[in-house]
Amino acid sequence: MRYALIILKWEIQKIMSSWKKTMAIFLVPAAVMVFAINLFPRLLNYLSTGTFGAQQVIVFDAPQSFIDYGGKKDDLYRYTYKPMVEFAFSGSADDYEERLYDLVDDGMIVLIFSCNDPASEFDIELDNAYRDYFENGNTQKSKDSMLVLYDNSNFLADSKASQFEYDVVQTYNSYMQDVYFDKYVGADNETFKVDEYNPITFILDNRSIANAQASHVIPGIMMILMYYCCYSLACDMIAMEKNRGFLNKLIMTPASAKAILWGKALATNLMVTASSLVTFLFLFLSSWINRSNDAGSLLPFGLLLMPDQLFYMILAIPATTLVLTAFCFLVSLELERFEDAVANMQFILLIFLLGFFIQMFYYFDPVWTEYLIPGHNFIVLLKQIICSEVNIIQFIVVLSVNSLLGVFLLNRCAKKIVEKDVNSIGGQDDRSQKRQKKIFFR
Repeated sequence: MRYALIILKWEIQKIMSSWKKTMAIFLVPAAVMVFAINLFPRLLNYLSTGTFGAQQVIVFDAPQSFIDYGGKKDDLYRYTYKPMVEFAFSGSADDYEERLYDLVDDGMIVLIFSCNDPASEFDIELDNAYRDYFENGNTQKSKDSMLVLYDNSNFLADSKASQFEYDVVQTYNSYMQDVYFDKYVGADNETFKVDEYNPITFILDNRSIANAQASHVIPGIMMILMYYCCYSLACDMIAMEKNRGFLNKLIMTPASAKAILWGKALATNLMVTASSLVTFLFLFLSSWINRSNDAGSLLPFGLLLMPDQLFYMILAIPATTLVLTAFCFLVSLELERFEDAVANMQFILLIFLLGFFIQMFYYFDPVWTEYLIPGHNFIVLLKQIICSEVNIIQFIVVLSVNSLLGVFLLNRCAKKIVEKDVNSIGGQDDRSQKRQKKIFFR
């Protein structure tokens, strides 16, 4: 145990003494991934609308009430409103309709206000309907309408239209109810806004949406970065040292092969766990600064984990890191050539990358066998944790599978080193071999 702690301290000092290694483990992977996540919805928006900015909404015959509403709402920065006249609609009715559908095909959202009486106006008709309701109790609905046109065959346009309905159409309707309630019922019966009365309601409402979408993104990202760190450190601690012959010299010290491997594994585990938490912090902050909350965002606004969810995640990371580290160590020791070891570990990285894209569109509940697959079970568990759907049995199964397999593989690595060393000496027993090592070391 003492030698394992010495190796642990030595490896951590070696990593922390080089700012390049420290950056490569802690900051660069997380920063690059967060940049890619935030760039993704911008690219989708550009491909669908030709602009990197806010979603353009073409408004036809916007009433004054909608203009006033747009000036009062704080969350309309995600949309850019353009009057229909700016798009040169002229000519026959067929030309008008063709131009309208061209805008829809280009990924635009078109909002059309209309009323039943062509000689009247939208606001006048709406005012009459509300006055009739509040003064005479007439429950007949207004003939005014808001028509939202979009291309429902375009997945992104469909998502943005659904978000527009939630953000604008529904809230505009609530806004108008408050306006006419104040106008016809009186100031003595004012209503209050739920978000102003209880701000936590707004946070929890956004959290439920953000967490559901983040559960398809964050587990895969963290798994890729965790394995990348394990693979990089294994290349440096085992494969590279073995290639240079330094590992053979280290084995000749009084420290046993098991102590050497456990020291290196614990150092890797501490570094990767810290790096994973830094990555999650980056993702968390990326969600809360995502003010646009675009429908195409991989991390919508409002991601938030409760204390019990954080506790589960913090415990699951080291257990998963242990099995990943042990696997990378075993590959490094099994293959003689450094290039072969690197190629085999990179192949697993590609598998996790493929799994990341699959999980983004995987909306089915996991089956029990998925909790028994090392590595993949962490992705499934973290997805359940973020969605607040995990139970203690699933958590224990994942921790047990990863921890026990990690210990088994590390012990197998230690035996692999001893077997190779015995063969190189000529088949002497381990005690005699160890005694010769100590004499040689002195």
